[in-house]
Amino acid sequence: MPRQDAPPIDFDSDARALWSAAQRQLRLQGTWTKSDIPLLQIYVRTVRTAQRAREAADRIPMQKGSNTQLMGHLEMTVAEKAEASALRFASALLLTPESRKRHGVTIPSGATSELDALVG
Repeated sequence: MPRQDAPPIDFDSDARALWSAAQRQLRLQGTWTKSDIPLLQIYVRTVRTAQRAREAADRIPMQKGSNTQLMGHLEMTVAEKAEASALRFASALLLTPESRKRHGVTIPSGATSELDALVG
């Protein structure tokens, strides 16, 4: 397999792992081109935003609103929006089972397991 394209320098270690796993899957399924780099960057950034927001919301799931009523943590809304965006980008990159099926893309058995472990 050819050498992978490097992730952006500002990616943390989790983002770099996600970048590598996604790019590896795209190469295995034969759909990777250098023109996908900006889309892959956006996908990784939105997944990481969703992960960080969900972690923050999980630490403090409820907070008091301005009228002292308990409400869901603001980060939960951020997580949900980022997850929805990440799904759109994953579909555009043909990283989801449904999008691959729709486009007739097949990948070797087990090729998605690394990526699934990072985003699941």
